[in-house]
Amino acid sequence: MIPALHLRTLTLVGFKSFADRTRLECEPGVTVVVGPNGTGKSNLVDALAWVMGTQATSALRTQRMEDVIFAGTATRPALGRAEVSLTIDNADGGLALEVPEVTITRRLYRDGASEYEINGTSCRLLDIQELLADSGVGRHQHVIVGQGRMEAVLNAGPEEHRAVIEEAAGVIKHRLRRDRAVRRLETTDVDVARLQDLLGEQQRRMGPLRRQARAAERFEALKVEWRALRLWVGGEQLRTVGGRLAELARAEAEGRARLEAALAERQTVMGDLPRLQEAVEAVGRHLERDTAAAAHLETVAERLQRIAMVARERRSALEGRAEGAGQRRRDLEEERVDLRERLAAAVEEEGAARVEGQRREAARRALEDEERSLAEQGRLPAEGVVATLRGDLAALEAAAQRDEGEALALDERRSLVSAQVAAAGEEAERLRAEVGTLEGEAAPAAAAGREAAERAAEAAVVLEEARRALGEAGLAEASARARVEALEAAAAGLSDPEARRRAAAIGGVLGPVAARLDVPSSLAAAVDAALGPWSEAFAVSAPESLPGVVSALKAAGWGGVGFVATGEGGGVAAHAVAAEAGVEALVDLLGPEADAALAAELLGDVVLVEGWAAAWSLVQRFPGCRAVTTDGDLVTAYGVRAARFDQAGPTVLEGARVDLERARVAAARASSRHNAARRRAEDSAAVEAAATAESRRVEARLGEAAGALQRAERSSAEGAAELARLDARRAALAEAGRARLERLALLRPQIEAFEGEEAARQAAWEALARRREEVAARREAARRAGEEAAGAAAAAAERRRLLERRLDEVHRLIEDVTGDQVDPGEVDRLGEIEQRARQGREAGQRHLEVLRERQREWRERAASEGRDLAAAQQRREALEAAVAAGREALAAVAVEAAALEVRLEGVAEGLRRDVDASEEKALAAPPPELDEGVVPEEHLASLEAEIRRIGLVNPLAAAEYQELAERASFLEGQLADLEGSRRELRKVIAALDEEIGRLFRAACDDIGRRFEENVSVLFPGGRGRLVLTAPDDPLSSGVEIHVQPMGKKISRLAMLSGGERSLAALAFLFAVFRARPSPFYVLDEVEAALDDANLRRFIRLVATLRDSSQLVIITHQQQTMEAADLLYGVTMEPGESSRVLAKRFDRAVRPAGGRLQDAAR
Repeated sequence: MIPALHLRTLTLVGFKSFADRTRLECEPGVTVVVGPNGTGKSNLVDALAWVMGTQATSALRTQRMEDVIFAGTATRPALGRAEVSLTIDNADGGLALEVPEVTITRRLYRDGASEYEINGTSCRLLDIQELLADSGVGRHQHVIVGQGRMEAVLNAGPEEHRAVIEEAAGVIKHRLRRDRAVRRLETTDVDVARLQDLLGEQQRRMGPLRRQARAAERFEALKVEWRALRLWVGGEQLRTVGGRLAELARAEAEGRARLEAALAERQTVMGDLPRLQEAVEAVGRHLERDTAAAAHLETVAERLQRIAMVARERRSALEGRAEGAGQRRRDLEEERVDLRERLAAAVEEEGAARVEGQRREAARRALEDEERSLAEQGRLPAEGVVATLRGDLAALEAAAQRDEGEALALDERRSLVSAQVAAAGEEAERLRAEVGTLEGEAAPAAAAGREAAERAAEAAVVLEEARRALGEAGLAEASARARVEALEAAAAGLSDPEARRRAAAIGGVLGPVAARLDVPSSLAAAVDAALGPWSEAFAVSAPESLPGVVSALKAAGWGGVGFVATGEGGGVAAHAVAAEAGVEALVDLLGPEADAALAAELLGDVVLVEGWAAAWSLVQRFPGCRAVTTDGDLVTAYGVRAARFDQAGPTVLEGARVDLERARVAAARASSRHNAARRRAEDSAAVEAAATAESRRVEARLGEAAGALQRAERSSAEGAAELARLDARRAALAEAGRARLERLALLRPQIEAFEGEEAARQAAWEALARRREEVAARREAARRAGEEAAGAAAAAAERRRLLERRLDEVHRLIEDVTGDQVDPGEVDRLGEIEQRARQGREAGQRHLEVLRERQREWRERAASEGRDLAAAQQRREALEAAVAAGREALAAVAVEAAALEVRLEGVAEGLRRDVDASEEKALAAPPPELDEGVVPEEHLASLEAEIRRIGLVNPLAAAEYQELAERASFLEGQLADLEGSRRELRKVIAALDEEIGRLFRAACDDIGRRFEENVSVLFPGGRGRLVLTAPDDPLSSGVEIHVQPMGKKISRLAMLSGGERSLAALAFLFAVFRARPSPFYVLDEVEAALDDANLRRFIRLVATLRDSSQLVIITHQQQTMEAADLLYGVTMEPGESSRVLAKRFDRAVRPAGGRLQDAAR
């Protein structure tokens, strides 16, 4: 019987090893594919799986899907795509397409793009999978048994066996439908939960809407009552605010009157404050000047006292040092002698200790050697003991010879060191004498150097002072010259120089007025301001000479020059003003050379005041006088002439010229003193250099001699220490010699005893044991004695080192004492400094008393002026406080009025905003009808509070509530529909579960029977069966395979041999094939592990499917090839792609050979 649905052709292009287009024609029956390994036979199976829709790269034996494209060879390039087409005969309509043939095509490009076609029409991969699923070729593709499928079946569990049976039974589509139903049920459950949530939300919203509707009705009623009461209350507020505004207007008028009176009085007080302030400041300046002078004198007195104290202390220290230096040097010399003696004794003691230590160490080592020898002898036989004793005898004799040679060398070295020690001692005595001589020279040289250094330092200080004074004088001269030049430049245009020169040459002219007044430089600007136009005038000897002088000047054709006649002078009006006002008359401040008569004529009415404001106050009190300031301000009863910024006036210029001349004289004197100080400093520096050089030369020689003495003493001490070490070594050698003699005296009898009879040897052994004990005790005693000797040597060495360090320190101290000599002249000089400092301090104290008396007077006057000023300031503060209070009161009235205006406007605005009413309407509003005792404002507030409690209302609440009710009704209907759908889906799932269980049980029963039949074929005499792991749960129960070959009690696959397991797997697969046959099956080397007998049984199984299904078998077995209806051979030339050859056989006649036809297109 030919199967209705079967494979027609398989076409490959660029798939794996098939580069060229290759077309295989398949026929019903058995098609066998053979060929050497590696030629691409299994690639045909991969091509079938790939075109039928597999997406698993493991099923295609690749890492990536792009690996199925031909990758190229040594002679052929790689291709860009892979294409496989499969044509299926659909004459009986097994596929869900009404066409006789169905061609499925799949392409893959290297960029990853894929194409799928059914009969040339593009489609999806899912379309191909669903098309093949209903024909018994599921997407799990159990019809293709690849090379690894047998091993998968053998290693599969019960669940995998069930999956194979379900696919063969057609359960997969029902299970897919069940999965979809379960997912829909889950989605429905989610929708139901969502609808329930929505319905609950709608119901929650409906409750508040009902409450909002009731609140809206209550809100409207309260609003009407509140509007009427609000209008009447607003009118009352307007009446109250208007009355208060009228009261504030009257209070403002009264406050302004009081403020104007306070301002007028404050202006009067403020006018008196500058005068009082100027008076206080003037007294303060005088007090500050005297205080600064007193403080300076106190500082100078303290400095002089400290100088006297320092000089006295330094003089006492020098006298004490002079007295103690000699005694200190004698003490150090005695200590140095004592230290040398003690150092020599310490060196000798150290040498003796080292000798004793070395002797004890040599004795200990000899005893340790003997002890080791005795210990070795105790472990040896008599012959070995004799040999050891003879070896010790030889070693002792050799050591004696070696020590004799060392002793001779030590004697020679001792003679040499003794000579060196004697020479060092003589050199040390010579150097001590030289050091004594140099120390006697060093003290005077050092004193001379210090004296020269002090004189040079004094000369340097004087030179520095002179240099500073010269610099200051030069700066003063340059400053004076610059001031004169500036004043001359400023006054250049004020008068004609030639006219002044001619005027000065006229007979009877005494000179410029400014020069006749002897004006101090600090008052030049004040005098210039007081002289006014006469500051550039010339003084004339007498009034009678004035006409002639003026006529002479005019006759010469010159003018522009003033002349003042010198009279007898008169009273000074400024004296009375000065005495009363506490200021000074200007004429009293002129220099001693001033012309008194001329000064009285020109300046008799002028007083000097600090500050123009104080001067103005003064001339207001005394209109008949004039006042000037040190800055050059002129103040009169009728005006103020402010000083020029540059103060360029004739008197200032004349004063500047005088200052310049004085500065020149001072600079010349400073230059002379500087030259003398420089010469003295140079001479002192030369003397100091010579004295310092001589002192350094003596000190250098003393240092060299002291160093040489110290080295000679150290060399002598080191030589003595080496002599001690040599003596110690000589004593150690002598001690070692005595120990060797003692040892030799014992060794020879022992040797003779051990070489004698047995009794003698026994006695020798006993003597040897006694000797070992004796040596051990002596060795321990020698060790303790050696440690004591080493400790004594270390202590002696430490004492020696301490004495050496102290001796070096004494040397240094003697050098310091020698160089630190006291100069008697220094003591006298310090006494003179102390006396002068005390005299200067006493003079300063006397002047300080005068200043303190003046300070007391100024303080009393400052207290009086301060009280007047404080009283004026207190009155000013009181008036300012009154003014501030008045202004604050007016401001408060203004603020309250503004606030009332704002409140009035706010009330009006509130009426317009709240009740949309004007002020006139509010004032005319009737009072509301209220219960007795109810305050309108409180009732209004309660209404507003209740309205606020109600809050915003929703006027559309009723409509919204109706809409929500309709929405809730709709949701309830939808929820009922979903509940019905959920019940229907549960019924569908139950029906599918029943159908899946029925199909699985039927398929499992049929496959079980077929499995038993196959086992009887493959295992003659054996038994096999399929067992459900959970018989009570057919929907999830797994399937186990049990096979029991004949003669064996085992039944599980894991306990069978490899060949038996392969046969069991084939029995299971062929049972599935026979019970639920598919249109075709592809087997890839499934019989490779079978022997000939089992292979024949496999051929019989194949024969059972020949008529019901189409089989494609890939094999290497000859018997399998003989069962073929169509034979394909796959070859591959080196560097080429796979090629396919075909051979058809007649079922009746199957020759062993034949010519294959090339199937490549």
